[in-house]
Amino acid sequence: MRNSVDVLKAVLAATAAGTVLGLVSGPVQAGGFAIREQSAQFQGSSFAGNGAGGGLSSMYWNPAALGQAGAGLTSESHASLIFGQAVNTVETINGGPLPASPFSATSGDIASMALVPSSYYAYRLNERLVLGLSINSGFGLSTQPANNTYWGAVLGRKTKLFTMNAAPTLAFQIMPGVTIGAGAQIEYASGKFGFAAGSPGGPTADFKTEDGDFAFGGTAGILIEPAAGTSIGIGYRSQLTHDLEGHFRPGVIPASAEINLPDIVTLSIRQSIAPNMRLLGTVEWSNWSRFKELRLEGVPGINPIPANWSDGWFFSLGGEYDMNPGLTLRAGVAYEISPVDSPEKRFTSIPDNDRFWLSAGATVQLTETMSADFAYSHIFVENGEFERHPATAAVPVFAGISEAQVDIVSASLKMKWGGDRVLEPLK
Repeated sequence: MRNSVDVLKAVLAATAAGTVLGLVSGPVQAGGFAIREQSAQFQGSSFAGNGAGGGLSSMYWNPAALGQAGAGLTSESHASLIFGQAVNTVETINGGPLPASPFSATSGDIASMALVPSSYYAYRLNERLVLGLSINSGFGLSTQPANNTYWGAVLGRKTKLFTMNAAPTLAFQIMPGVTIGAGAQIEYASGKFGFAAGSPGGPTADFKTEDGDFAFGGTAGILIEPAAGTSIGIGYRSQLTHDLEGHFRPGVIPASAEINLPDIVTLSIRQSIAPNMRLLGTVEWSNWSRFKELRLEGVPGINPIPANWSDGWFFSLGGEYDMNPGLTLRAGVAYEISPVDSPEKRFTSIPDNDRFWLSAGATVQLTETMSADFAYSHIFVENGEFERHPATAAVPVFAGISEAQVDIVSASLKMKWGGDRVLEPLK
């Protein structure tokens, strides 16, 4: 069993590296610590219509969208560069002003530039059945304050979560206009969490995983095309639970932590309003309320860190316009309701709050069998208050504010071997 796990881990790593080489880092761009940047095409519309087909990457949100793939083999490789800024400022300790000390109230930037890769493959077996594979990093973050000795360092100094998810998928047309899809999720995760021990200037105490963990789940969806130019999709990605095992330092204390990731439901529509224009819309629900706490087992003196998050919601509206057969323009807006809706739920290492998206993008047809997507987004993140105590004690309580904003630039390359043009579905 150990050998098979090692082989699977190597396959996932090699496949991801062969497509796009990168590391998920910086503040995440969806509610909680989910990563929304799975498609340069749909980023251009602020992910409006992402579960209703129109591109192979739609299968991430709705596996039934795989059924739109043309004959032969289709592949897509996507990459997003994320430029995030996030700053924590501690304003009070136990409700009073900060004491005189050499420690700063401000963290400096806790984010860094991130490269997020994703890839998709489809092969049509016959007129009704399509086999596919997606490789993504659906959850993750990496934050570290530029000022390691600010007052909030006792709440968190370095946090990292890395995931890699492979989803083999089948889509089947049960009748004209109705396609269903389902797949498995095989996800690898590793992580690290550290904080300043004793005081903001103290040494780092941290938990780090050893070999990481595999979790297994599923995906399912349906795509309905009741009339030419209309597509409605509902997709589901199951919850996943990772049991991360590693060691706590100082010393080498065996420890473990359980990470509960949400199931996600996406409802999307894609509606033609003219031969060269389409309206796009999406509503998404994320079951973040299952993330109750971050508990480190096996380490005396380390208390569970409460989360008690609420469910997350995402609403987006966008459109596409075909300038000519070789160029499609798109734009969109979105509003996301964060699962972190009170100061007691906000981690300084996850500066999450409600956010507003503005996006624009384009698809360029390079050849009959090759196209490229480009997209840019700016995310306005609302300031969020935090009110936390260290993991080692119930007092003191540190309160302050988190500020963040994000810019994202994405690109993709789509290729087709044997069959129609890449952009043929749902034009």
